[in-house]
Parts: sequence; C-alpha cells; structure tokens
Amino acid sequence: MINQYLLGIIQAVKRCFDSGIHIIIATARPPRAANQFLKNFPFVNYMVYYNGALVTCKSKQNERHISIPIEISQQINKFIELRVPQSIISYEVNDSWYTCRPVPDSQYAQLGIRSNDPKPQVVDKDYISSLSPTKILVLGCSTWGDICEQFGDHVNVIATDEGVLVQIMHKSASKEKAVKWVLSDIGVKSENVMVFGDDFNDLGLFHMSGFPVAMENAIIELKNCAAHVADSNDNDGVAVAIEKFIV
Repeated sequence: MINQYLLGIIQAVKRCFDSGIHIIIATARPPRAANQFLKNFPFVNYMVYYNGALVTCKSKQNERHISIPIEISQQINKFIELRVPQSIISYEVNDSWYTCRPVPDSQYAQLGIRSNDPKPQVVDKDYISSLSPTKILVLGCSTWGDICEQFGDHVNVIATDEGVLVQIMHKSASKEKAVKWVLSDIGVKSENVMVFGDDFNDLGLFHMSGFPVAMENAIIELKNCAAHVADSNDNDGVAVAIEKFIV
C-alpha cells in the first residue's frame, strides 16, 4: 500500500522522467534497504548507495564500488575501540552487514533498521579484520572529529541523525562525487541539476548543484545554502517543488 505523500512524489518524478529529465536517487542506505523504496521508481536507471561508495546503472548492468582498504579499516576499528569502547561498530560490505556484537533493540531505529529488516550478522574479530568495508557505521561515538583528524587523508567521516550516527566511507566516496560521475556519463552539467536533501551527507550535493532544495526538516546548514526550502513530506514538499520549478 503506497501512502498518499509517496504517491505524489512518484507521480511528480515520473512526469519529469517522461519529459526527458534524468532521475538519480542517492542515499546513505545499502541496496537491500533502498531497493524496497526503489520498487516505486522502476524507471530510475542510476542509483547511488552508501553515500556514493556504490553506484549502479541498470541499463548497462555495471557498478562502481569504492571500499575502505583493509589496513585502514583495522586502524579505525582499533582507534575507536580504544577511545570509545562502548560504541557499536558495524561494517557494510557490498550489501552484507557485519558486527562483532549484537545491536541492542533500542539502537535499531538509529541505524535505520525497521522491524522486518535484516539485522547485522554477528561475526568474530578475525573476520572483521579481513574486511574491506564499503562503509563503517558507528553508534555512540562522540569523538568523530578525532576520527576525521586521524584518518582524514583516507576516509570521509560524516555525523548524521543529529550526531548520533557516524558514517565512514573511502575518501573518494561521497554523494556529490558519485553524482558527478553519473552526470559525466549521461552528459549533464551540474548547474542544470536540482537536488533534494535534509542532512549533512547532502551538503556536498548542495554545493555542486544548480538548484538545491532543502526539506523543511533539514539541518540549518542545508537551508542556508538552498535555493528553496520545500514543505514537509506530509505536505507533499518534494512533489510541490517539482511541480513549481520543473514540470
């Protein structure tokens, strides 16, 4: 059952597609979570997952995957465990999810886990040490700035969800770099792109695009550099902005 607000977005985005506009969906989520939502947009050709660490093209049946080197992942793990031992670290590896200890039920929502979603697989530390992760997720880590300082030459570190969730990707993986790669592939200039966003992982997209739109619930940093602030999802904010400025 599709709710009313999602139906409005689907219809507005489909009208854009039918008029010849390219649609790119960029998310922090892994494929297994995002693809539930994507079923509503079967016409979308390019998908950006994991904040840009994985890009797929349906028509070409290819992908671009950028993972964190094993040795850097090991160093980050050791760094966090020494400084914030109570934090929960999990590892996304090309749509598989691993952790050393079970995630408490109370933390599921902060990781975007719904009741029927797969939980991370609990494995031993040796297995974790062998991984070259697509993304590292850390809950309960207040010293994410220290991770930036220590490993900033190798990884991108973003704190989202009001600072609760720290997301770590390869240095060359970001939403904006992934979208630029897609734009180059389809021959579209970034100044001709409209983007929607609400959190810190959208900031780079806002700086590169010609018409950034912040959602009503967006962080102030996005609203400050937005060309337009859309209404909430409950009030069809995305659909209304598309109708107003594009279709």
